[in-house]
Amino acid sequence: MFRILKKILKGEAGQAFPIVLAMLVIGGLTIVPSLNLTFTSAKTSQMLEGGTKGTYAADAGVEETLWALANGESPPTQLPGNINDMQVNIQTVDSGNYTLYLGEFIEPGKHSDYLDVTGNITWDSGENAYKYTITVTWQPGSGAPTIHLVEVGARIPIGYSYKAGSAADFTENLSTDEPDEILDSQGAYLLSWELGPPYPYVSEDEPVQTQIFYITGAGEQEGHYAWVVANRNDIGAVGEITGTSYEITATAIHPESSKTTAKIITKAMIGGGNTHILSWQIHN
Repeated sequence: MFRILKKILKGEAGQAFPIVLAMLVIGGLTIVPSLNLTFTSAKTSQMLEGGTKGTYAADAGVEETLWALANGESPPTQLPGNINDMQVNIQTVDSGNYTLYLGEFIEPGKHSDYLDVTGNITWDSGENAYKYTITVTWQPGSGAPTIHLVEVGARIPIGYSYKAGSAADFTENLSTDEPDEILDSQGAYLLSWELGPPYPYVSEDEPVQTQIFYITGAGEQEGHYAWVVANRNDIGAVGEITGTSYEITATAIHPESSKTTAKIITKAMIGGGNTHILSWQIHN
């Protein structure tokens, strides 16, 4: 190839310059983009690595704050030292007392202590399913008025589902109808029975009402809770899980560049010795 090219160009030196120039131009057009791609890939890799390290560091900040709040300690504003070479700043906002109802934090009514609600899971070998019992109990002292109920429901554990028709197996239930079912953001079913007139009630003479049904599934039986809604405005919704609601923001910052590598915003409720996470949002 080179011999042929040499023969063609022999005695025509002036024609070699345009060819060499063209080769230099082509080389420049290919080398520069290649170098840019290499630098971009390296920079992207560094950003991804920093984001991952920042996420773990911010996660550590949220966990440390949840532990402090659950144990009655003041929440930290910054983690001591650096985590994954990141400085972690923490902001905690106390939103006040709330209760969990249908996957949301709501303010309890003035007389929410007039009612108590619990959810309990037991194995029923005859049905080859788990029995879920919601118990609503009348709380006030003698002479307090009757309390009518308009809704009852429960969040069942992730990985479990309602056994169709099972509410009708218990004639003493507040409702024998099928529940409304929706999935929350974490993949757990929220079951809700709306109660129509004549509304069932709890009173001094009849202090306990139940809603029993079966669920099927496998896995940890955690994160479930029940609620009930009263017809009285001063009671409103009463949830099994009640406590102080917090919004925790943990921000991971690269100390040298002062750039934020990750931020986690968590909404949690702490009360009765339990910590319940409603949302966990990661921002990179």
